[in-house]
Parts: sequence; structure tokens; C-alpha cells
Amino acid sequence: MIAYPHKIFKSMRTGLSGRLLLLTILFVMLAEILIYVPSIALFRKDWLEDRLASAQIAALALEASSGRVVSERLSRELLANAQVEAVVLKRGDTRKLILGEDVPLEIVASYDLRDAPVIDLIVDAFLTFRLDNHRLIQITGIAKQGAGEYVQVMLYPDDLKQAMIDYSRNIFVASLVISLFTALLVYITLHALLVRPIKRITHSVVAFRKAPEVAASRLEPSLRYDEIGQVEQELADMQRDLRSALTQKTRLANLGTAVSKINHDLRNILASAQLLSDRLANTEDPNVAALAPRVMRALDRAIALCSATLTYGRSEELEPQLEHVNLHQLVNDVGVSLGLIDQSTITWHNQVPIHAEIMVDADQFYRVLLNLGRNAVQALGNDVGTITVTVDKSEDATIPATIPATIPTTIIDISDTGPGLSTKAQEHLFEPFRGSSTSGGTGLGLAISKELVEAHGGTLALLKTGSAGSVFRITLPTH
Repeated sequence: MIAYPHKIFKSMRTGLSGRLLLLTILFVMLAEILIYVPSIALFRKDWLEDRLASAQIAALALEASSGRVVSERLSRELLANAQVEAVVLKRGDTRKLILGEDVPLEIVASYDLRDAPVIDLIVDAFLTFRLDNHRLIQITGIAKQGAGEYVQVMLYPDDLKQAMIDYSRNIFVASLVISLFTALLVYITLHALLVRPIKRITHSVVAFRKAPEVAASRLEPSLRYDEIGQVEQELADMQRDLRSALTQKTRLANLGTAVSKINHDLRNILASAQLLSDRLANTEDPNVAALAPRVMRALDRAIALCSATLTYGRSEELEPQLEHVNLHQLVNDVGVSLGLIDQSTITWHNQVPIHAEIMVDADQFYRVLLNLGRNAVQALGNDVGTITVTVDKSEDATIPATIPATIPTTIIDISDTGPGLSTKAQEHLFEPFRGSSTSGGTGLGLAISKELVEAHGGTLALLKTGSAGSVFRITLPTH
């Protein structure tokens, strides 16, 4: 649809399409100027050659007359028809003034059109406008049809200057019309192909920024397959992904509010349970006394976990408090918490040496192993299987690129004999609410574990997975 004139003029002041219109007119006019420069020189040359041809015909007419004598009236008529003041024709060694009065002729400038360079013709054309209209110029050209070696004419430049001005005016008018017509066509084309789609994209971006949660602000891609179509498709996909992420974050914020309320009451309950566990430690029953330390450690960790529950919602974890931790004992504690010690279905296989120690935050690393162990239990389900924890400090262990090769590393592998992870689960394995491998899971366990391991300067990665089971590898710098 073609825009109305007042809309076009308004867009010329403010919009991209108006600037394109002005630039198109400017460029077309520039092209016309480049064409005009040689064309005005050619027009001048043709005009002068016409005067030479007319003067030569007049001179030949004089030679054909009896006695080569003409009346003064006929002479003036011949000069007027040729639009010159005098004609000189050279034949052999003779150079004769064929037409003209027997008075001295004052020549202000001479031009030779025989084999004149193009640059000289262009320069002479523009210098013509500076000539005095009351002083003669001399033009030399080749005589036509063997009428002599050359022919010269003397004339006043006023008619030449006027003819060049008229030609320039016609060229300007034609160039202006062509420029406007071309610019209008270019404007309409660019407006339809570029400006209108860009405005549509811009409006969508502005609307999305104001209300990203509103589905109506999402850009609907067109059926174009060029760069504009690709931008529209990418923008639509980005808006969809951002809206999904915002929805997840909103739900997570609401969940955090609910958890903060639950956390307050749960801490009070755990505090009461902790008082009870302190009394159990002093009981005379040996079985209860043996279990009391484990219950106390479990309650301490639960209370610490409740205190740090909202930390993840703030996108940060407490700074790890590094200490020497017996890894073998820590793995055993995780097995007890998972209920796998002396369990008949799933075997918790602790292959960590008894005296193996690592420099970590005990509570945070306990959460890492507990999350990985729980995921392995969920992967096995009700099947008979084995969960194995191994440690390797050898030089042959694979070192991630994030840890310099010069730093010793500790490799901890947690493997299971489950069915392995699906391709869909692997795509978003460590992303909250997207990386769960089980139905109904949140995927927070792996996300939190990865964050805690990275806080220790290490890495957590899925080493391999398949029908024979999965292996997660923790790589830590050895302090």
C-alpha cells in the first residue's frame, strides 16, 4: 500500500524510509551529474561542428558562384545562416578568408576540435561560460568531403553559451524527474521489504519489554526465508524462551516464599528433635546410644540445610569452609542417610580407602554426594543393583580444561548399574526444573550439586551413560 504524501514527508524527517528516499534522490542526482559532465562537453563539440559544417557549405557556395563575388546582403545572409562572423578554408598551401568583412578580427580564444582529448573538451566546455560575449573565438575543424585540409570559423560565444544553458536546464529537469521517480520506486520497494518488517519487529520488541508475560506481545514470524525472516524467527524463539524462563522464575519465587514459611516451622521442629537426640545420647541402651551420634549429625545437617534453603533462590551459596574430611566416612554417612546400609536390593559399595581425606566443606560436599546417590537410587528403582563410589588421585586421571594441568586433582566417580539417562534428560541435565531424569522430579539436585562443586573449584560432569549404567565424575583440585 502506497503511503500518502504527507506521511512520506513526515517519515522523511523522522523515519528510516524518509532517509532512504532522500539518499536515493541524492545518489541518482549524483549519478546524473557524473553523466552531465561528459555530455555537456559532447553537446558543445557537436554544436561547434554544426557551425563548422554550415560555414563550410556557405564557403563552397561562394566558390561555386561566378567570379566568386557575392553581394554584401548575400554574404550577411550566409554568415547569419551559419551563425558565424567569418570563415577560413585552407586548401593546400593556401589559407583564404572566404567570408567576413575586411577588418581585423580580435580572437580571444582558439579551439581545435581535431583529435581533441576528452579532458580538454570537458575543461573547455565549462570555461565557455566565462567567455566575453562581445569578443570572438576561433574554432578549427576538419573539412568535410575533401573540401580542404581544415575549416575555421570565428563567432561570438553568446549563442553557444545560451545553447549550453538550455541543454543544462533540460538535463537538470529530466534528471530531477528521473530521480524523483526512481527514488519513489526505491522508497516503495524498501518500505515494503525492509522498513515495514523492521517497524513490526521494533513494535514487538517494545511491547515485549513492557509486558513480556503477555502472549500477544510475541512476534509472529512471516513466511519470508531471507535475513529478515530469519531475524523474525530467532526473535520469536527468543521471546518464547524468555517467557518460559520468566514463568519458571515466577513459580520459583512463589515456591521460595512458601518454602521460607515452611522453613521457619521446620527449623523449630528440628530444634525440638535435636534436644531429644541430646537426651538419647545419654541413654543406657547401647543400641540407642550407638545410633544417637548418627541421628545428631543428621539433625545438624538438616538444620544447616534449612538455614541455607533460600540461598539457592538468591542465586548464591555460602562460601565453602574447607577442612580435612575423611572421604570414606562421608560416603558411609551418605549410604546410611539413603538407607542403603545392609539393604538387600541395592548395594552401596564404598571403594574409597579408609584413610582417604579431601579438603572440602563437609556439609556442602555431603549434599553433593547425597544428591548424586539419591539420583542413582531413583534410576535403579525397585531393581537389584549396585551404587559404587571410587576415588582416584593418579596422574592418569582425565583433567578438565577448567583446572590447570599443573594442579594435582582428585577424581571421585559415582556409578550405578541402572538403565542410563535418556537423550532428553541429557540435553538439560544440570538445569533446574529441566534436567530431571525421573517423572515429577525438579532437577534441582544436580543443579545444586554442580554449583557446590564449582564453588570448590572443581567440575561435575556425566562421564558416561547407557544400558550398563551411568557414571558421574567429580574432579577437585587437591589442596
